[in-house]
This record gives sequence, structure tokens and C-alpha cells, in this order.
Amino acid sequence: MAHIPQKPLVKRRKGKDTNIRERAEELAATGMPFQMAMAVASGRLQLNDALERMVQQDQVKRLMERHDLSRALATQIAMGHADLDTVLARRRMEEHREQNRSRSKVVEASVTKVPVVLGLHGKRRITAVIDSVDSYTFQVIPEKGEVEEIHKLQLKYICGVDDYKQLRKVLRTNKALSKNPLEPVEKPQDRYSCGDRRLFQYLDRGKEVEITLLEGEIIRGVVVWFSRFEFCLRVRSRANVVILRHALHNLTS
Repeated sequence: MAHIPQKPLVKRRKGKDTNIRERAEELAATGMPFQMAMAVASGRLQLNDALERMVQQDQVKRLMERHDLSRALATQIAMGHADLDTVLARRRMEEHREQNRSRSKVVEASVTKVPVVLGLHGKRRITAVIDSVDSYTFQVIPEKGEVEEIHKLQLKYICGVDDYKQLRKVLRTNKALSKNPLEPVEKPQDRYSCGDRRLFQYLDRGKEVEITLLEGEIIRGVVVWFSRFEFCLRVRSRANVVILRHALHNLTS
């Protein structure tokens, strides 16, 4: 039987493995994660790429801690796939909507029973106590006159008595609209469009806006809150007037 020579066993290159480990330990001593250091030491990962990953990971950690973000969202921002300012603004808007979605000056006034000034269609303005509020109407007790039921679409604005004293000093009129006033629009889809995102941008920037109502009233002020059906303007830095969104004809900044 012929003798088949066997190949000599190849000894493991312990020296090379030792060098890789020593290099990895040196990198790890500088703060690099050991697994990443091994990848660099063995040539599977470039040092510059590893350093970029470390910078990105550090940025992700700081974003998570500073802004209370999820790791996934913080990573998207660190990679440049999302904008931090946009993300934070969106979160602030959602928080504002959640806190104010059902807010209503009409309802608040019905609870406090404090007299308020109501701007109504037909160029009416009355001072009254709001007695009760239903789904589509509310009942008022005017200073002078009998108890009256008013449809909510007839209401243009509402403010405190002292606030109105400031408002009337700056209230202007669009002459064309005042001469030919527009009626309330019943269908929401047919009304002047002014979405939450737009209102929040004005609110978030503290930017003064000018609104025109369906009967021509022009009011300038800063948006301080908005809800599903109303938004509040601060006029002359101290007076608040709440506008019914259905009464808007135009809004500009």
C-alpha cells in the first residue's frame, strides 16, 4: 500500500492575533468601543469611518438627553435625514393642540358668569352674561334686553369688557366689506382656510398678524392660543380678543 504523505499542520499565527488585540486595546483606551476597535485593528473598518460613527453616536446620545427624543428619531437627525428645529416645532404644535383642542372662551364665560362683549353678525355688539351653551347655540342675558338665544355662527368675536376698551382703539374697517358684508358660511369646507399648522407658526414665532372678519372688522395682534373653533389674539400687548374661526375672511402676517 502506497504511503500518502500528509501536509504539515499550519500553526496558528498567534503573533498576528496578539498584535491585533494589542492595537484594539490601545484604541479602546482612547474611548472607542472594543468591538469597533477590533474591527479597526483587523482592517475591517477604516479608522476615519469609526471616528465618524463615534461622533454620530455621541450626537445621538446628546439629542436624546437634551430633547427627550427616541433613539430612532435622534439617529435620523444626526444622519441629516430629519431637521431638529422642524421636529421640535412639530412636537410643540402637537402639545399645544392637545392642551387647547377643546378650549372655548364661550364655554369659559358661561362658567364664570362674568359679562363679556360679543361681536355678532348684523354689525351688532352686545355686553352680556352667557347663561348656557348648547351644541349649536348659546343663551345670553344682555345688560339691556331680554334673554336671547344666539346661533354660534352668528358670533364673530368675544372678549372681556376691559379688553374691548383697548380693542376699540385699534379696530379698523375694510370699507368694501363693511358696505357689502358677508354672511356666515355653514359648510366648513366653504369657509376661509386657516389650518392649525399656519396658526401655530404665527404663535410660535410671536409674529403679529392682521385678520379681517366677514363684516369687515380688521384687527392686528399676536396669536396666543388656538383651539378647534377659536383662536385668541393679544392686542396692544395686554388685551385679549377671541376670534371665531368661522368668522374669518382673511388672515395675513
